[in-house]
Amino acid sequence: MATPADAEYIAPRMPLWMLARSGEHLTVDRLRLRLAAYVYGNILVLAAIVLATGKSIVGGEAALFVIVTALTTYVAHIVAHTVGQQLGRERGGHRAHMNDEMRDALPILISGLVPAIILLAATLDVVPSQLAQLGAALWVVARIALIGFLVERLSGRRPTWRTFSGGLVLALLSAIIVVLKVLFAH
Repeated sequence: MATPADAEYIAPRMPLWMLARSGEHLTVDRLRLRLAAYVYGNILVLAAIVLATGKSIVGGEAALFVIVTALTTYVAHIVAHTVGQQLGRERGGHRAHMNDEMRDALPILISGLVPAIILLAATLDVVPSQLAQLGAALWVVARIALIGFLVERLSGRRPTWRTFSGGLVLALLSAIIVVLKVLFAH
């Protein structure tokens, strides 16, 4: 298996939310933070989609709720990390890390874009509301289920049957989390 130290190593193509700025190197720890934010954001967006009703989809509130869910989760994540980064640092020493935190949490914010657009299609009478809700939910579930392939690719490994089955288990676990959240938190 080729590694970054090997002459034949070709860096894997990365999704936009995993890319570093020009000249910036992302450590494995930062890539892990972005991956965690991606999964977290998608689970909460899925909960927002599941809570939508036909009336809220047609009226546009469902798409707004998905965007607000992604935005408020992003902001809460930044606030929590701001507090956490203060531990063991001198006053103000955490500020240098805030730009990284804001960038690393972007997958949370991005997770709501496509589902909101799909839901807006029903608002504009392009598709029926139930189809839009199903499409938005399937989009998110597919993203969660396929995350294992991204992990394998970024780790320099070939995907296996376990990659696929692990993704299905992750999607199922995410669906259980969403059901529990909907049942007990809303």
